Amino acid sequence: MSMLSSGGATAMNMFLIATSAIVALSLGALIAQAWIRHQLTPVCKHIATMVERAAEHERTMLAQNALGQNIDMLRSATQAYGEARLDGDDLWFGDQRINGDFQLVDQVKAKFGGAATIFARDRRVSTNVLSAAGARAMGTRLAPGPVHDRVLGQGLSYRGVTEILGQTYISVYEPILRDNQVIGVLFVGVPSASITGSSTKSAPTKPCFKAIMANVENLGVIGAGQLAAAEIAVAKRQEADDITRRLAAEQQTVARSQTLAITAIAAGLEQLEAGNLTYRIDSVLPGSYEKLGRDFNGAITKLQTTMAAIATSSAGVRSGASEITHASDDMARRTEQQAATLEETAAAMEQITATVRTTALRSSDARDLAASAGQDAKHSSDVVLETVNAMSAIEGSSRQIDKIVGLIDEIAFQTNLLALNAGIEAARAGDAGRGFVVVATEVRALAQRSAKAAKEIQGLITASGQQVAVGVRLVGETGQALGRIADQVTRLNVLITDIAASASEQSTGLHEVNTAVSQMDQVTQQNAAMVEQATAASHGLANEATELARLVEQFIIDNGTPPPVIQHPVERRNLATRPFATAPVKQRAKPAPVVAKGKPKLVAISSSDPAWQEF
Repeated sequence: MSMLSSGGATAMNMFLIATSAIVALSLGALIAQAWIRHQLTPVCKHIATMVERAAEHERTMLAQNALGQNIDMLRSATQAYGEARLDGDDLWFGDQRINGDFQLVDQVKAKFGGAATIFARDRRVSTNVLSAAGARAMGTRLAPGPVHDRVLGQGLSYRGVTEILGQTYISVYEPILRDNQVIGVLFVGVPSASITGSSTKSAPTKPCFKAIMANVENLGVIGAGQLAAAEIAVAKRQEADDITRRLAAEQQTVARSQTLAITAIAAGLEQLEAGNLTYRIDSVLPGSYEKLGRDFNGAITKLQTTMAAIATSSAGVRSGASEITHASDDMARRTEQQAATLEETAAAMEQITATVRTTALRSSDARDLAASAGQDAKHSSDVVLETVNAMSAIEGSSRQIDKIVGLIDEIAFQTNLLALNAGIEAARAGDAGRGFVVVATEVRALAQRSAKAAKEIQGLITASGQQVAVGVRLVGETGQALGRIADQVTRLNVLITDIAASASEQSTGLHEVNTAVSQMDQVTQQNAAMVEQATAASHGLANEATELARLVEQFIIDNGTPPPVIQHPVERRNLATRPFATAPVKQRAKPAPVVAKGKPKLVAISSSDPAWQEF
């Protein structure tokens, strides 16, 4: 039992050690993943935010250029008709009545896209903006607010974001003046959704760096469009005033600066996507983009430091996972052997229990037979005692008969003397006494026969007395022997009773031992299953560690050299490999303990984690 307990404790300790190590490494993996997300996510978000802001700025500038073209076209087209005037509720340019005339606003939409509206005072009289029903939003008025106050109240242009019929527009409002009085408004706008719709915010499931690269590509396209739009604007405004030309030149300069910054950031992100963490943006970026370059370099530096630490830790993770795998394999094998041995032990204990149970039953039967034999011996002793008493009575009767026979013999002797005297007297009498002589002779003969018979009887009685004495002695000895037998049977009955009680107690104890061994067998079987699970988990952990090392190898951390990763197999710890004996239980060998070494505190990262896949 002590060997079984020791073996079970050893297997359980090994299982707990392996399970604790696996749990520690799993927790380390979670901590590492959380730390990587903590380090990389803000950097990634910061870069994405800056790129998004730059792209948003580019789109806004492009929209402003487009709006400038639209308002220029609408203004030029209306002024080509002639001077603006207001006749009641009708707006006229020269001889052309604008109310209900949609030619101009449709031309703006056809050529440049976007919305266009002409107001007579604050009422829409020509528009290409459609209501929810699909009809032109005619007759509606300009809502009170900043646009109304600035354009109709102050006579100034307005550029900004407005809401028209539930849709947001980036718009330009320009007053129509006559004699310095506002008589109407020209409006052009583009929906905000058409400008911001290509943002990566609409695709949150993209990986972080791929989303940044998509923004950079969009930024490059927008920048190219910005430059082209600026050049078109310059070409169209060559005849405009100096202020307009300077504005176009500044827009060209901004577009070129943005293109330069975009090119540098795109090159850095391409290197980052290729896994090169040694790349830095060395060129000086213009204006506000300089901070973007510094932030990019700082983010790459942090990422390089992080990946170097991960590369160092991954080797330790792989080493620890390999050791745990080997220990789990050995423990699984030993646990299986112990389970088989315990199963054999349980079967042997079951047989021993059955044998002891049979012995207890036979002892109980022997106890009952001994009790019955004791009772029979006691009864025989009582019968012998009665026989002794009867023989003693016979002996007494024989002595009485002997006395009577002696008395008869004495009477016969006296009778013989009397007959002799009678014969003598008859002889004296002569013939007269002759008859009496005959009688006396007969009496004498009879007395002699009586004396002879009395002697024979006395001899027989004497012999009978002697035989009775011998019988009394033998019966006494028999009684004593039966008494001793009765005592021995009584003691034997006590011993058999004790044996039966001991056998019963032993049977009960063996039943409990058998139950305990069966429970140990079940626990060992469960431990074997748990060890198999732990072994599978350790193999999975080793595979994850290998995958982590493979992922780290994809990065260039220093001087174009991938991080070092352990390629040789880890040396196994000094584990006892002597198997359990499968002989009978008495000869079963105690398993050698596994030498447990301290595990390094390492972290493991699963390549299946969504955050890692995103990275």
